[in-house]
Amino acid sequence: MKYLYWVGVALVIGVGVWLTTLVNPQPTTKNIVPFAQYETPEDLGKQIFTALQSEVKRAPIVLLGVTPNQVEDMEVWRGFMQANQEVGSKYEIIAVEPMLPYVELFESNLRFNIRDDMPRFVEGVKKAMQQGLRVAVLVPHIYSSQLIAGNPVDRLQKEFEIPILSLSIVKFPVTLQQAEIFEPACVLEEGKDPGHTGPLGCMIRKVAKKTYDKKFEDNKYSGLVEKLSANDYLILFNRNAGSK
Repeated sequence: MKYLYWVGVALVIGVGVWLTTLVNPQPTTKNIVPFAQYETPEDLGKQIFTALQSEVKRAPIVLLGVTPNQVEDMEVWRGFMQANQEVGSKYEIIAVEPMLPYVELFESNLRFNIRDDMPRFVEGVKKAMQQGLRVAVLVPHIYSSQLIAGNPVDRLQKEFEIPILSLSIVKFPVTLQQAEIFEPACVLEEGKDPGHTGPLGCMIRKVAKKTYDKKFEDNKYSGLVEKLSANDYLILFNRNAGSK
C-alpha cells in the first residue's frame, strides 16, 4: 500500500508539472555539458570554460550567478577563472556583489551593488569597455538569469543596451518529491509571482528531470550546463550527500 501511495504522489506531481508546461510552454533548450559528477567544484568550472570558450571570448561582460552562502558555487567560478587565462578571453576586471560571502576566493577589490547603484555600475563598465578591458561580475543568480523580468541583467540589456553573457549556477531537485517543494516555485500565473522567479523555477525543474534516474556518488559534486538562449546559460550544480 505504501508503494502504491508513492506511485500516486509521483503521478499527481508529474501531471501538475505537465499541465503547467502545457499552459505556459518553456523555451526549447540545448544541453551543452551533459550531467556528470566531479571531484571538486573547480573541475566543473574548468569544464564550463572549455565548453563555452568561443562564447566567452565574444563576451566582454559576463555575469556569473551563484546561490548566496554556497561556497562551492564560488569555487566553480574560481575554476572557470583559472582556466580562462588567454589574452583576449581573460577577464581583467572582477567585480563582486557586496552581499556575497567568500569573495576572498577572488583577487578583486571592486564592490558593486548593481541593483541599487546601476548608473554607477554602467558608467564603470562603459569605461572599462572603452579601454578594451573585459569584466566579470559575481552576483546572486536571481540577478544574472535572463528568465527573470526586471532583474539587473534585464535592465542592463533593455535600459542601457549593454550586451551580457549570463552564466547562472542554481541548485536543483533530484526527485519529483523534491521538485514539489523546491524554491523558487514554478508559478507562472499572473499576480502570483511578485518576484518574477517563476520562469526560473519552472526551467530548473524541466532541466532537472534529466537527473532523476542518476545515481549520486558520495563526496562528489553533480552538475550540467543547459543553453537557454544565445546569451543565457543555466548551470545545475549540487553538492552530493556526504560531500565535504
